[in-house]
Amino acid sequence: MNIWVESLINGFKLYLKMFPIMIIITAIFIFIIKSKIRLLYFIGTQALVLYLICLIEIVIFPLPSSDKIATLHSYEGQFIPFNFILDIAKDKSLESILQVILNVLMTVPFGFFFKFFMNIKRRNIIVMTFLLSLTIELAQLTGLFFIYPGSYRLFDVDDLMMNTLGGFLGTVLANNINSLVPDILKTKYIVLIQ
Repeated sequence: MNIWVESLINGFKLYLKMFPIMIIITAIFIFIIKSKIRLLYFIGTQALVLYLICLIEIVIFPLPSSDKIATLHSYEGQFIPFNFILDIAKDKSLESILQVILNVLMTVPFGFFFKFFMNIKRRNIIVMTFLLSLTIELAQLTGLFFIYPGSYRLFDVDDLMMNTLGGFLGTVLANNINSLVPDILKTKYIVLIQ
């Protein structure tokens, strides 16, 4: 089974186990921020939590085996911007192109959720996406923040750029979809608490 698909399934299973407590936490979180529990914010926040759980599953897991840990001795990465162009030209494979596309698509939901559901300014979302991607890449570079004696996944500056682009594209998508959502969904409350 594809490792990405397996990671997504594991993330979804974990989310379902946490679902009852996440409903309560989400309702409290939204009420504190908005002083009202809106249906759209509630759904969006649940979707964001599910997305983040799946993202962690994809970028951190599976953890290296004990055999693999024995071979880790250095912290290495790819620090040359736009190196993915050379990789695509050298490999001439669909896999190289898909790697770039998936790195962009991986953070589109992040930008979308924060723009569509919380209406955060685009530039702030771009910074947030960059910081999210930087955290992921540093975890990969440092062997999960020095838990392991070397990098068990590749830090790649191109991933950082593509992930940030994905967050930006998520905000663009949110702006385009926002005009299609009926106003009733934007103002409907689950509970009228003020």
